[in-house]
Amino acid sequence: VMAALLVSACAATPQSDEDILVERAQARWDALVSGDLEAAYGFYSPGYRSTVSLIDFGVEIRMRRVTWTAASYADHSCEGQRCEVRFDVGYRVPRPVPGLDVWESTQAVEDVWVKTNGQWWYLPKK
Repeated sequence: VMAALLVSACAATPQSDEDILVERAQARWDALVSGDLEAAYGFYSPGYRSTVSLIDFGVEIRMRRVTWTAASYADHSCEGQRCEVRFDVGYRVPRPVPGLDVWESTQAVEDVWVKTNGQWWYLPKK
């Protein structure tokens, strides 16, 4: 049994660079949807994190009227060390107009990710 486990572990194909990118991008959205802002913040580029503290990031996210309800990977395209990753994001907005308590919908969202020092990082729009 131990030999079979060893052989199967060695036979496992390593993740491609793009698989790692998609996994990180989905994990960032999963953290945002679940409200784990500390985990989500960890996916932002080192440059962003050097200028925006975790506290300021949390305040910025919490001040938004929109609440993300789901995010599912759609596709991605890459050029060198820069990739655009697209998600279908579900969201909810409370009281968007008089007479409507809540608006729920989905929207395609395109995120930019860059590879720096061997790691993929989310690069927010300025």
